[in-house]
Amino acid sequence: MKWILINLSCFAFYRYQAVKQFIDLCNNIGSTCSARRNISQTTAVKFLYARKFDIPRAVSLYEQHEQIRLKEGLYNIDPDIEPLYSELKTGKFTILPARDSSGAAIALFTANKHSPLNVTHTTTLQGIVYQLDCALQDTETQKAGLVFIYDMSGSKYSNFDYDLSQKILTLLKQTSRLYLKSVSKSINQLLASRRVQFPNRNN
Repeated sequence: MKWILINLSCFAFYRYQAVKQFIDLCNNIGSTCSARRNISQTTAVKFLYARKFDIPRAVSLYEQHEQIRLKEGLYNIDPDIEPLYSELKTGKFTILPARDSSGAAIALFTANKHSPLNVTHTTTLQGIVYQLDCALQDTETQKAGLVFIYDMSGSKYSNFDYDLSQKILTLLKQTSRLYLKSVSKSINQLLASRRVQFPNRNN
């Protein structure tokens, strides 16, 4: 029992030191992180978990995460303001109440609910990021990860948006991989296909 308590105490101390170092590194002069917001301990822990408390890799992941958000306009998200409010009401993207057998959360993007001519990439991505941010407040999700499913069943040609699909996959692979456990094969197949010309949608 004493040995267990000692181990837990050592881990708590290491975690405290890792969180402090992560925040200090991100707030250094010239860091891409420092210009936009202070980093909370909760955020630090989220990224450290994603990289098994490898501090340099966690900092690198956070900076990629911030760069993508800045590029795509994914800051200052307010779910009560249009057009994001209506986008969320479509249920196009949702975090399911159930988890998989390993405890990972499950996120579902339903392609047949997407209308490229009626919504911008920025609004769609804001809806995704807002819900993912909420899901990641849960410590179980931080630890167990998240399964992302891109469901193309029942979709028509008018539902497809090649550029948006690329952005979603980039967002997940380059920034959201902190909680990404797996990506449905359907989205990879969609992006790999060169025989279908998908309609473009500019922001």
